[in-house]
Parts: sequence; structure tokens; C-alpha cells
Amino acid sequence: MTATAPAIDVDALLRRLHLPTVRRLYPDLAQRAEQDGLGYRDFLALLMAEEVAHRTQTRIQRCVRRAHFPFLKTIDEYDFTLQAGVRLALLGSALSPEFVTQGHTLIFSGPSGTGKTHLAIAVAYRAIARSRTASTPSSRRPRL
Repeated sequence: MTATAPAIDVDALLRRLHLPTVRRLYPDLAQRAEQDGLGYRDFLALLMAEEVAHRTQTRIQRCVRRAHFPFLKTIDEYDFTLQAGVRLALLGSALSPEFVTQGHTLIFSGPSGTGKTHLAIAVAYRAIARSRTASTPSSRRPRL
């Protein structure tokens, strides 16, 4: 006589552990893992990688909302050919992870329409993507 293991409610466990992405992807990935002969370790690594990627994306979206950017721009979208005085090399240190962690500030000045806001948002977005937060004057206002 062989004893069978009690059924484990994986869905309830994943809900309790607050793993929504794993919970959503688990059934399909489990079936695919069985078909492809994926090992336990690889299957678990795939599930965890999906959860981490989803949480990272969610964190970035949340931080961008909190920053109250008037629009979203990245450094890749900036046209450096239109502004001869602005070069990517000049922004190099502002785009590095150390810029924010060391508490540096950056001030853009110049005439209207030269891309100051675009660059400021791009630098802040890069910081957010590197696990930092950003604030704008409107997001620092005291709540009434």
C-alpha cells in the first residue's frame, strides 16, 4: 500500500505569499515545463524571473506616477543634433548611478524650447529605472 501525498493548494499559497505574477503564470508555465522537460530548478528560476521583472516594471510605473512628470521622455529620444551645445558626454555623470546616490544636483538653463525639461525628465527616469525615486516641485508640495 502506498500513501498518496495530500493535495497542496498552490494557488492559495501563492496568494498568501503575495506572488501575483507567479500565480497568474504558474498553470501555463507548469504545462509548458512538462512538455519541454524543464527541470525543477529551471522552472522555478523562470517563475521567479517573471515575478521580479513584473515587480520591477510595476515599481517604475508607480515611481513615474508619483513624480508627476508632465510627459515621459528618455535620453534615447533626445535629438542631440538640434542642440549643438548639448552632448551626451556632458550628461555622462548625470546618467550614472552614483549621481543620485552621492546627492548631486543638476540645473539646466537656457532659452525656451531647447529641451531642458526633456533632459531633466530623462535623467530622472534613468534614476527611477536604477531603483531610485524622483520628485518634481509639484510632487513635493505639502498635502492639504
